[in-house]
Amino acid sequence: MSEHPSSVKTGLSWVTGSLQIFLLSPNKWLLLALVYVVIFVVLPSLPHMPVLVALLVILFWPCFIALAIGIYREADQGRDTKLADLFQQIKPRMGMLIALGGVCLVYGILVGMFTSGDTHALSELINQKADPKQILTQAMPLMTKALLFFTPLLMATWFSPMLIAYQEFSVLEAIKHSLWASWRNLVTLGVAWLALTLALIVVMLVMGVVVGLVATISQVLSTILMILLILGSLLVGTSFMFAIQYFSYRHVYYQQPDMIE
Repeated sequence: MSEHPSSVKTGLSWVTGSLQIFLLSPNKWLLLALVYVVIFVVLPSLPHMPVLVALLVILFWPCFIALAIGIYREADQGRDTKLADLFQQIKPRMGMLIALGGVCLVYGILVGMFTSGDTHALSELINQKADPKQILTQAMPLMTKALLFFTPLLMATWFSPMLIAYQEFSVLEAIKHSLWASWRNLVTLGVAWLALTLALIVVMLVMGVVVGLVATISQVLSTILMILLILGSLLVGTSFMFAIQYFSYRHVYYQQPDMIE
């Protein structure tokens, strides 16, 4: 395990490294992000989606993360490894990864039970078309609880899929290590996440101005551009988040430089 301390410089290097690796093959990373968004964001939110499908999506989420980070690792190391070969690497640990997904599922259900009252009250206000200020007041406690509960989950799963898949950790050991490593590098991770967020906001603001100018010519065209802007930002943000996750994993668990060659 690397003993490099957390620092603002290191966090920024993860972002710049993410940009470098993205520019090497943007089509590949955008396609990977699109697959992730479709399976893990769009599919579970579809109306009338069977509960079993949503549960399976959650259970197999760590498998996808481990595979995605493996793809970034191979690209960073300059290896043209086939997806089937990467799958064979994580296949022996698939059961453990699904078990990690089960832990996430149980945790999510418990959080949902704890926040169900706030969620129901907020839904009632929205359905009644209540005053926006009243809706915001009701939403604040729910948002606070969600942040408090899902931050530990994010920390517990930031490194654990890779620790299970590539370093043969048990589920509990991987969760414990991921929590500890995330806490130890909280400043660095925070800097990387914040820098990525600010960069996306700036790009969206600039593109928003362009969309506004187009709207003076064609409302239909501006609507299409806005949809493409939102989708593009989501895919680019997801691609960069995977890259940051890879660079942080490499930094914490391997004695290697923080920038790709």
